[in-house]
Amino acid sequence: MGKTIVLNLSDVKLEGDILDVGESFGVIYNISKGIEDEISVDYVGGENSNEIKEEEYDTCTMFFHLSKLWNNYGRLKLIEEVSKYVKVGGKIYIWDINKEVKDIINNKIMAVLPSGKIKEFEFRNLNPIIKSNIEENEKLLEKYYKIEETKLWEDIHFIKGIKL
Repeated sequence: MGKTIVLNLSDVKLEGDILDVGESFGVIYNISKGIEDEISVDYVGGENSNEIKEEEYDTCTMFFHLSKLWNNYGRLKLIEEVSKYVKVGGKIYIWDINKEVKDIINNKIMAVLPSGKIKEFEFRNLNPIIKSNIEENEKLLEKYYKIEETKLWEDIHFIKGIKL
C-alpha cells in the first residue's frame, strides 16, 4: 500500500439530477443523499444506461475514472458522450489522480463527506503506460465546458466546469 490521502469533500454540494460516471466507491451517493431535494443518481454503465436521456442531467460526476482510461482519445470520447446528457449550464465535477508514465498508484483515500463521515477506499492504477493530470483533463473539457474551479492537492486534482 502506498500513502494515505485525505480528500476533504465536506463543502461539496451536488444539485439536481446527477449522472455518475464510473465506480465512485459510494462517495457520490453519500454526498448526494444528504440533499433535501428529491434527487436522481444514475450511473453510466449501470442497468439503467438505456434510460439515460440527452440533456436531462444537472450534474455529472467522474470520481477517479478518467485516469483508468488508456489515453486522451478515450477520455475525450467519454467526455463527448456524457456531455450529451448534461443540460446547458449543468455542471461537471471531476476528481482524479495525477499520474505520470511509469508511476504505479496504490493509495488509500479517506474522503471526508459533508455529513462528517469518512468513506475509505483503495485506489489503484497499476498500469505504467497511463498518464493523467489536471492540465490534460482541463484541455479535454474546454470544448464543452467553461472551467469554473480547479484544485490540486498532493496527487489528486479537482475540476469543476459549466456546460457551454
